[in-house]
Amino acid sequence: MPTPAERQALLFLAAVAVIGGGARAVSTRQLARDVAEAEQGPAPSADLATRALDAQIAAVDSARRTSSSQKPTSRTGSRRKVKRSTLESGQRPDPVLAIDVNEASAEELERLPRVGPALAARIVAWREKNGPFESLESLRHVRGIGPATARLLAPLVTFSGRHSPSQSEAPASPAPRASYVL
Repeated sequence: MPTPAERQALLFLAAVAVIGGGARAVSTRQLARDVAEAEQGPAPSADLATRALDAQIAAVDSARRTSSSQKPTSRTGSRRKVKRSTLESGQRPDPVLAIDVNEASAEELERLPRVGPALAARIVAWREKNGPFESLESLRHVRGIGPATARLLAPLVTFSGRHSPSQSEAPASPAPRASYVL
């Protein structure tokens, strides 16, 4: 048998549940009425604030519809050049084949990912000053080529005719011995 304090707590919880359910039913009906009124448009007797809000919503909706159907344009007053990617302009990007870092010009090096004109010039300058690159590790001596860029360039570069490690072949197995049975 519950104690008097427990009975009071149960009665309180039951009352809260009944009141909450009633409030939810009333708010659901009110929401249904509000939706029906919104679908019919504003009432002719709506106040000025409501009509202004409805006009704002209609303007935003129409702006969203027109902006999604048009392509974005660049600002005309800007001094900066807008660099469009080759995929946006409809051109296909040049395929990057294995580039020999010791033989390539700066323009050829620029075809590599993350290598712009400045980095390509630094690669060529380092090569002219210090001699040909021996491996990917020696290419990392150039300022601007860190571990992430080196990993990205690894399958795309060679060093004076030698393939990068990812393109090298497996070592040849030794020839089998001949065994003679007498």
